[in-house]
Amino acid sequence: MTEGSRPDGAADQAPEAGEEGQPRGAHAGPPGSRIFSLEGRPASGLYVVAWLLLALGLGSVFIGLFSSQRGASAALLIVGFLLLGASLLFAIGYQLVARAGRSAGAYRGPSPIIVFGALVFLQVVATAGLLLVGLPDPTGSSIGALLNITVTALLYVGAVWLTVVRPRALGWTEMGWPSRATGRGPGDLLADAAIGVATVAPIYLATLFAGGILAVLLGVHLNSPLPAPSAPIDTLATVLAAMVVAPIGEETFFRGFSLTAWRRDLGIRSALVRSTLFFAVVHILNVSAATAGEGVRLALLQFLVILPVGFLLGWLFVRRGIVASIAGHVTFNGIAILLLLAATHAGV
Repeated sequence: MTEGSRPDGAADQAPEAGEEGQPRGAHAGPPGSRIFSLEGRPASGLYVVAWLLLALGLGSVFIGLFSSQRGASAALLIVGFLLLGASLLFAIGYQLVARAGRSAGAYRGPSPIIVFGALVFLQVVATAGLLLVGLPDPTGSSIGALLNITVTALLYVGAVWLTVVRPRALGWTEMGWPSRATGRGPGDLLADAAIGVATVAPIYLATLFAGGILAVLLGVHLNSPLPAPSAPIDTLATVLAAMVVAPIGEETFFRGFSLTAWRRDLGIRSALVRSTLFFAVVHILNVSAATAGEGVRLALLQFLVILPVGFLLGWLFVRRGIVASIAGHVTFNGIAILLLLAATHAGV
């Protein structure tokens, strides 16, 4: 796969159809004027329900945050969270219907950002369920972290299959996965993986150096999102989580799905920039801090550290396919895990 081409052979250019398959610019009015209009909108019921649930969810969360009664506040926050999750699921359903009429070269599935929002909702529910049945806390147990990351990866892959592949918005081959149709043999895939490793390894060292300088300037320090292993089984769980499960799940979603979807609508450069920013912003969710000020500085540091990595993985995906980006992701996480293990054994 080379820059400027797609696995399906179509040219890289933005399509000429809007969300409902109508020509762009067909609806008069200022930008955003169509958001609350039902005129000519397919599946208007899904659209209205999605917005209604969103409004109710936001209202419930807002009231819950300022309620003086703990029980009522907790109940309102839970209800609001469930309503927001449901609104995202309805939004996915609406976009699948509304975009089905797009041209063959356009992306016909739901927005990656909306799908990710729904995944956050499902992940929180799944994590809470795992804790309720007595499984280890992922923040303090390597086994718990492996289980949690495995659930997340399965959600990533499952969401792509359910909302993109099954409705035929994109196929696995179009998302960079090798197949007989691409004509790439084992030797080509090994070369892709080797290029991914060789490209990311030196960039990680540069990122580590720059990140250290930024950390000193900001007065904060990024900790590993994975707990430090204390036994051989913990080390194995950490390696599996960081170097096998997480790279496959994240590359499937952020490069295979997100970058490809945006590439069809926006062209290669805009898609690469958008997917890079998306990947960096999502990793801010891993940040936790004792104070708001510290949290802002940590979030900024995390964003700036992940940004070049996300761009590089996207570039590898565009140039060599998803095998290269997975290999690059494995390399990045692998070096980080080696440093974590070294620090753990050194008692740092």
